[in-house]
Amino acid sequence: MEGGLRLCASLAILASGLVLAGPVSAQPMNGQLTNGQRQQCDISRDPQRVISACTAIVNSGMSNPAVSLALSNRGVAYEKLGELDRAMADYNEAIRRDPTNPHAWANRGKLYLDRGDFDLALSDYDRDIQLHPNNPFALGHRADAYFIHGDPKRALEDYDKAIKIDSRNFALFIRRGEALRATGQDDRALADFDHAIALDAKAPVAYVNRGLMRAAKGDYDHAIEDLNTAAKLDPKSGMAFSARAEVYEAKGDRDRAVSDLSEAMTREPNAQLLVRRGNLYQAMGQYDRAVGDYGEALKADPNLVAAYVNRANAFARTENYARALADYDQAARLDGGSMGILLNRGVVRVKAGEYAPAVADFDRVLARNPDNPLALYYRGLAKRGTNDSSADADLARARALDPNVDK
Repeated sequence: MEGGLRLCASLAILASGLVLAGPVSAQPMNGQLTNGQRQQCDISRDPQRVISACTAIVNSGMSNPAVSLALSNRGVAYEKLGELDRAMADYNEAIRRDPTNPHAWANRGKLYLDRGDFDLALSDYDRDIQLHPNNPFALGHRADAYFIHGDPKRALEDYDKAIKIDSRNFALFIRRGEALRATGQDDRALADFDHAIALDAKAPVAYVNRGLMRAAKGDYDHAIEDLNTAAKLDPKSGMAFSARAEVYEAKGDRDRAVSDLSEAMTREPNAQLLVRRGNLYQAMGQYDRAVGDYGEALKADPNLVAAYVNRANAFARTENYARALADYDQAARLDGGSMGILLNRGVVRVKAGEYAPAVADFDRVLARNPDNPLALYYRGLAKRGTNDSSADADLARARALDPNVDK
């Protein structure tokens, strides 16, 4: 399976907000505030009610830390509604009013991370840890940031510290397992997923991760058992079905993989799932269905490079070279012209008889990798089409690098 089996992200398990019931009740309360309003200023409740209740606290004239906590919780509610600018404004104000509010630092750090501002996120998480040096949530948040940023080794350091403080938190074991997997420590990763399930046997994400880990080790039957359990525990989520589709694909059972992806999309439709199903249809030779899925994916996300590339591949396989080249062109515009896109486009240009543009594509590929035998071989064929005397040299070099390049 191209790219290998993917572990399911579980980084959203640990909430960074704080229920306000304790801190708020310790503050002088405005007589117009009810107990219900104080209780509703809680990130676990309906976002609109949270906003209303927290706004009442912010406007009540109460002192900090109650108002800072209310602002932090209101920011989380705004995030849930997709109002990210308002969320950021609330986190900023929460920090201004009470720089010792660790939850505001953590929440703002998460929002920075979601926006791709890693350095700002890390700075906020560092401040959160300074305020709460022995708080496993704070350490876990920073570990998440390192992991998402592609530094699983540093993430492991923080996960290890967090687990030493709180060895009963199943989510930390799942997330450390993901980091262990990313560093090639598969057996330790599997042990962490086992431990997470021992701590909470009803956590579907733990079974999903263990299932994918087992599949990566070739234990497909037990992997499917885990994913069946995850689907039963959370039948409304597409997570288990999407993961099980990966396992069925790895087993070569494409029909079941397609079925599971279809189930996943009825629960959580998204463009990436459509591309995955399209790839399966393409591998099964069902090109019309594949093209249909890629088209639907592009309706959902018009800038999805993978959909253009894979649709182009499907068009090329059915010798619809004009449409294939149009999709490769768009993919190249969107991603700046990666080697894979240039190579594929060049091959299709050769087949379409567009020899000079094909040579230009292969020149760009070979400028980055002079020993790419496929680029050399097809550039040689394209040069023959333009009567270039150096064609035979390209072909000879390609065969020297890979004797089977023309097979």
